[in-house]
Amino acid sequence: MTKLSKFIYATMLVVLLTEITTNLINANYDKVMLVAGTLCWVGVAFMAELRCIKLQKQIDELNGNN
Repeated sequence: MTKLSKFIYATMLVVLLTEITTNLINANYDKVMLVAGTLCWVGVAFMAELRCIKLQKQIDELNGNN
C-alpha cells in the first residue's frame, strides 16, 4: 500500500468520524446514518485493497518474482 493510499484512508477516517460526531451533537441522526454508511464503504475498500496486496504477494511468490 502506498503512502498516498494510507494518507487518503486516514484522511477519510478523520473526516467521517468528525462528521459523525458533529451530527450527533446537532441531533441530525439521518445524516449520521448516511455518514456511517460511507465509513463502512471506506472500510470495505480498505480491506479489499489489503486483500489484493496479499494475493499479489502470493502470486509473485508462486511465479518466482521476489
